[in-house]
Amino acid sequence: MAYILVNKFRSCNFIAEVQPLIMQITVSCVPFMKINFTLIIFLMLELFGCKKKETDIVFEKFRTQIESQGLKIDTIDDEGLIHISKGDIDLKVNLDNLRKNYERDHDDSLIIDFVEVIFSQLEPFPVWETARNNIFISLYPSDFDFQDFLNKPVTDDFSRIFIHSGNNKFTWISKDDLTGWKITEDELEKAALTNGQLELNKATLQIDTIENHKLGFLETEHESLKASLLFSPNLMEKVKDELGWPVYAVIPVRDFCYLFSENDFDFFSGKLGKTVIEEYKESGYPITTELLKFSDKGIEAVGKYPRE
Repeated sequence: MAYILVNKFRSCNFIAEVQPLIMQITVSCVPFMKINFTLIIFLMLELFGCKKKETDIVFEKFRTQIESQGLKIDTIDDEGLIHISKGDIDLKVNLDNLRKNYERDHDDSLIIDFVEVIFSQLEPFPVWETARNNIFISLYPSDFDFQDFLNKPVTDDFSRIFIHSGNNKFTWISKDDLTGWKITEDELEKAALTNGQLELNKATLQIDTIENHKLGFLETEHESLKASLLFSPNLMEKVKDELGWPVYAVIPVRDFCYLFSENDFDFFSGKLGKTVIEEYKESGYPITTELLKFSDKGIEAVGKYPRE
């Protein structure tokens, strides 16, 4: 009789529905039978997996973000991949890495950024001749699951990606986009570096003097590109008159950077830690807490402020 009850009420609400029946059975049975019936029923609960499940917070927040943008989840397949479609485009989304990062940081901006990336893939790019003038380098933490998006590690902390800027948003560029444009990754990178160089030329290098030490920062039209402009090939020309070369920098978030000279390394490396950590933790677009050196040899991390 207990087995029949388990099958009859097999559902996510099974425990709540069957509990009164358990009480009726135990009350009506002789004492030595009470334990047996109760054990059988609870073993069947375990067997059929009808224990109360914990809420998948990341999935719920993800679904809320998707629906707020006018889309919906179509299906979830047997592999756990979430299918979202718009027109002829069908995206398959895996939340596993997002769950890991959210469990570590408890930062809603991780989910917002993830949805932003998804939306960027639902809008078609213009043809290459139109798009090429709006291709830029951007920076993103390396622990992100880039999948088919073009990326290249810069340090252990962050990677370089390619974006298209248009309609007041940035769209990440994937391998499939190169195929659609019929270009190579080298051609894409050349366009990004050329555009970054033009933007850095237009930017203003501001200097604050602190106890006779120069601290530089950029004023630029596109704030979200501020950190990535340091990767432009004309950086040395931009900074050498004020700060010399090589130069050191911190880029805790994508719209923030400080630059200082090699002679002032000891002074500023000891003073900027608190600011770097605060910016990194409070921004929705963190990059790294590393101290970076820009020189003729390239870019390298020479230190790192602890995040905790």
